[in-house]
Amino acid sequence: MPAAVTHVIVAIVIVDLFRKYVLKKKNFPLYLILIVGIAGLLPDLDILFYWIFNLITSVQISEVHRLFSHTLLIPFIAFVIAVGVWTFWTKFAHILFAFSAGYTIHLVLDSTLSGKLALLYPLTTMQYGLNLIPGSILSGTFYLGLDAIILISWLVYEYFAKNIKDYV
Repeated sequence: MPAAVTHVIVAIVIVDLFRKYVLKKKNFPLYLILIVGIAGLLPDLDILFYWIFNLITSVQISEVHRLFSHTLLIPFIAFVIAVGVWTFWTKFAHILFAFSAGYTIHLVLDSTLSGKLALLYPLTTMQYGLNLIPGSILSGTFYLGLDAIILISWLVYEYFAKNIKDYV
């Protein structure tokens, strides 16, 4: 599965491209980009819960990881709340939209690249995904290499675009 850097930077880049080319806004608050990046990593917090549960019981990682937190219900609820509060609490709505975008991008990356997810859990346990890079010996080193390539490419791009100061 994609590693942390991939989840964070891909979410940031996608939202940044959306901001530049769809919204065509330059005064997009940087804290929203931060929220997108953090939300792009949040579904994997279930690994932390696995570590905690594993201290007190012999739970398997497959019983925790990629189940409860890897559902589209979480970003959908955030999106619906954002739409509901848009007219009277715009800043909070923006935060929820950013959260929803980052979280959804994480799920798209996981379900497209590695394995299948129960995207509609707890409504159904039916799993969806393309599994373009199936689990194997190669996939572990592949994702670590991908993380490094994405991080370096992003830093070089930001340096030459003179935008790196936006992230410092």
